[in-house]
Amino acid sequence: MKQIPRRDFLKVTAGTAGGILAGRALGLELLLPVADPMGAYPYRGWETFYVDQIAFDYQGRTTHSVNCTGSCTWKGYVRNGILFKEEQFADYPAIDPDPADPSGMTPKRLPVYNPRGCQKGANHKEYIYGAQRVKQPLIRVGARGGGRWRVASWAEALDYIAQKVVAHIKNDGPDTVHFYAAIPAKHHITVAGGFRLSNLIGAVAMSFYDWYSDLPPGEPQTWGVQTDSCESADWFNSKLIWLQGANLLETRIPDAHYFTEARAKGTKIVAFFPEYAPVSIHADVYVPIKPGTDAAMNMAAANYIVSNNLHDAFYVKRYTDLPFLVRTDTGKFLRQSDLAAGGSPDQFFFWDMTSNRLLAAPGCAGSPDKTLVIGGADPALAGTFSVALANGSVVMVEPVFAILKRRLAPFTPAAVSAITGIDAGLITQLAQQLATVKPARIIEGAGTNHWFHNDLINRTQILVLALTGNVGKPGTGFDHYVGQEKIWPEAGWFNLAYPKGRPNQRFQNTTLWTFVHGEMPSDIDSLLPATRPDGSPGGIRSYIRESVSKWWMPLWPFGTLDNGRTPKVMFIWGANYVNQAKGSNFVINKLLPKLDLVVDLNFRMDTSANYADVVLPVASHYEKWDLNSTDLHSYIHPFTPVIDPQFDSKTDWQVWRGLAAAIQSEAIRQNFLGFQDTQTKPDGSPLFDVFRDLAHLSNDFDTLRPGGVLPLPGVGPDKAACQYILDNAVETAGFTVDSIGGLDNRVPNPVPTEPTPVPPRSHPRRFVATSEAWTSEMKAGVPYYGFQRMFEENKPLTTLAGRQQFYIDHDWYVNELDEALPTFKPPVESDKYPLRWITPHGRWSIHSTWRDAKMQLRMQRGRPICYLSPADAAARGLVDNDLVKIFNDHGTNVVHLCISNRIPNGMVQMYHGWERHTMGGIFLETTNNPAPGTNHGSWQAPTVVRIKPTQLAAGYGQLTFRLNYWGPTGNQKDTRVQVVKA
Repeated sequence: MKQIPRRDFLKVTAGTAGGILAGRALGLELLLPVADPMGAYPYRGWETFYVDQIAFDYQGRTTHSVNCTGSCTWKGYVRNGILFKEEQFADYPAIDPDPADPSGMTPKRLPVYNPRGCQKGANHKEYIYGAQRVKQPLIRVGARGGGRWRVASWAEALDYIAQKVVAHIKNDGPDTVHFYAAIPAKHHITVAGGFRLSNLIGAVAMSFYDWYSDLPPGEPQTWGVQTDSCESADWFNSKLIWLQGANLLETRIPDAHYFTEARAKGTKIVAFFPEYAPVSIHADVYVPIKPGTDAAMNMAAANYIVSNNLHDAFYVKRYTDLPFLVRTDTGKFLRQSDLAAGGSPDQFFFWDMTSNRLLAAPGCAGSPDKTLVIGGADPALAGTFSVALANGSVVMVEPVFAILKRRLAPFTPAAVSAITGIDAGLITQLAQQLATVKPARIIEGAGTNHWFHNDLINRTQILVLALTGNVGKPGTGFDHYVGQEKIWPEAGWFNLAYPKGRPNQRFQNTTLWTFVHGEMPSDIDSLLPATRPDGSPGGIRSYIRESVSKWWMPLWPFGTLDNGRTPKVMFIWGANYVNQAKGSNFVINKLLPKLDLVVDLNFRMDTSANYADVVLPVASHYEKWDLNSTDLHSYIHPFTPVIDPQFDSKTDWQVWRGLAAAIQSEAIRQNFLGFQDTQTKPDGSPLFDVFRDLAHLSNDFDTLRPGGVLPLPGVGPDKAACQYILDNAVETAGFTVDSIGGLDNRVPNPVPTEPTPVPPRSHPRRFVATSEAWTSEMKAGVPYYGFQRMFEENKPLTTLAGRQQFYIDHDWYVNELDEALPTFKPPVESDKYPLRWITPHGRWSIHSTWRDAKMQLRMQRGRPICYLSPADAAARGLVDNDLVKIFNDHGTNVVHLCISNRIPNGMVQMYHGWERHTMGGIFLETTNNPAPGTNHGSWQAPTVVRIKPTQLAAGYGQLTFRLNYWGPTGNQKDTRVQVVKA
């Protein structure tokens, strides 16, 4: 059949219409706009009106560095030098690509990651050009927090900082200089640059993951890992998912489709939330659990599973410590050192029912056999057995599993129903389902991890999964997502960040540092033993003193508890320490006055910048080279400078280089060319002994070993630093910055005559391997999931037991705090106020980022709000949108009220992250240093730092301080408040 061109067809139809209308008052020209709009109007400019709105000169690639765990790669469109539009790239290769598609984008089975992004990220351009942007170096004038500044040149600002840094190193010691940044994974070289300078001058590098209470302490306790979660594609492999505190629809937007697609194919979803969270809509069962009682629910499930013999006995015997024998007289593991002189204290035993004798467990820390295979042995899970000790005495021993059964016994469905508010029948039903529907997993978030007893919550979550064999297999696991902590190319990052080596770096748990130097109250002492075993008084400060004196937890400056040494300098970058700080009133009024200098590197004026002494303007996400990775997918991609650093800003890496040069110049001016940095522990044993060379600091900062000197020929120092990380990690072997997306920097707009747009020349790459830092291999076509090496290869974990360890026989756990095994302890009730203060992650911000962005504010009443149930509001005589005061003994804030049916009685909720200046228009501070409790305008004002003693314990296998791995967490959900009309 002959094809008629469109314009000829329109001419024919127009002629027909003219014939029909001939002789009528209406002329043909009136029908032409309908018949042929292309030729009917004298004005043709409308044809390109909308096209011109989105016309661009070029596009480039970046990501958003905001600790959302998204790690989404984005396009930025630029016209006339202005970045005016953002949208997601969609070029993540499929995990299991279809061989028929050579592009690698089409999957065989799994859903794909494309496109990744959310509405929040699409508005980053407001921070590039908005009123929040820090455009020039600023030096404070007047009181901290007063908002008065003077503009300085870069040379003046860096010299000012260098003078104070050198003076304090020289006069007070390098351990009075502190570097605080958050989340290296979200911007690898941005954080590495600051820690690199810290390492060279002997300063203190501070933690973030435990301080935010994003660290799940149950993972290092039970598994000997910081966090090892699956990538989100593995959710699709689950047949049952319990959500405990993970509001995926609001806080994991780029990955939420895996959750909904899994449900569409039949995965059962159980959502445990006190409030009717948005993710609850998509659950098969919504469980309105009382706040902070998830551990009780998990204990009840474990009780039901064990009592009904629904546990996976083979799995429990091989992959957990539950068969290990414990002495009934001491409550400690039976050790080889108990049985023979010179025996290992880290060799444990089980009772073999096949041979009816004691056998040494392979795979534990003291065993020469680095395998979990137990051959034909059949470890006992019940019974008591007599064992002869080296001293000739006889003791009785029993398996951990038997002790666990007694621990679980009180947690019947009926008893737990009264604790959790969940119907006993539903508890039984859910436990039965967890035991029989496999593979199953628990996805956890801040909702359960930000409690004082978060370690117990974690341990009970892992317990129910291990009892049912749901760890180490596709579709299984305890998967914790609160923060973007996972630096996949870890070895390369460590080499870049610590040029003198990690052993020569001072590290600090920020929770402990803030508690001590912020002079926080000890309001949990009533929960702790009044007297310690040695007869000394109890209380949290007693545990802190013992932990620090044994160097289980470092505390800088050294000797703080004995001679009152205080920090003098603090650098903050890539983070918002003051705004996010628990006990913010104590931080502002007690801690900050001790600091002679606070420096903030920032592209926007946030709360921390407003309380700084010097603010240095740095490049934002579209203005620099860097790298980005996350737990939630197994790819790496770069930032690229889609536009040049705006205004008078510099990249963070360039700022650290410039500061190194300024410190070097100042050190030479003062004739303080370097120093031998010799540090001992409190017991006098050596920690390190290294020379800090200040006279050659600039060259040392630029020298990479191995790898040459930055800048490398033809490559800027920022990009070369990124390449150095890729070159020095097995995960990224063979990758180049260009190959993972770097070539997509400033790709010109295709010529209109070309039939298709120019395709991206490079794209994110999936990691090719994993180091021993991770628990699983990277398998082609398979999403990453945890503990595959343990289950499939029978390789021991790094715990004392060598396997999942539920019994911790540290003295504090066994003899003082009754937490040798997982259990439930109720939330802290130190604040004598009626409402639980809950501050979850929200829909329209990432922490404090975008909290002050106009586009996001328009989605949430335009100002800070809190949420109350109708009954609680009515009891206080409140109506919707009232101005209300939220307060307790620690502090106050004033916000507007939203009355919501989804909030349970007894709870007030406010999404976290609001900047003080967004709340300060209601109540302004009237004095420079008000007493604690009188500050207004902070969502963290009602909170304090509460340290749990179990998280100070160390010197025990996997319980060993390491930055962002083990240390006390900055929990806040145990806070209670009152709400009244303001």
